[in-house]
Amino acid sequence: MDIKIDLPPDLFDERFPEAKFVERVRELALLELLRARRMHEHEVAEMLGCERWELVDKMKAVGIAPTEVVFKEISGGLDEAIAARRGPVAGKKS
Repeated sequence: MDIKIDLPPDLFDERFPEAKFVERVRELALLELLRARRMHEHEVAEMLGCERWELVDKMKAVGIAPTEVVFKEISGGLDEAIAARRGPVAGKKS
């Protein structure tokens, strides 16, 4: 897919090069596809040419929770629900 954005040419210079801007827009587009669950984390990492830990940093920077964080939250909630369903543990003070 090619996306064209009409921008004034004088926006870019040596300190803010067009190529860096294009690269950043592509990165943000891929991260948005990840947020929308249209791509998997490994696919986005591959397309960005980065390691998993680098992708996690990029995800956190734009407010996307990595899979392992979401899993820990779900797992913790599940553990709490199971414990609540079972009731208080015998011999344990609240």
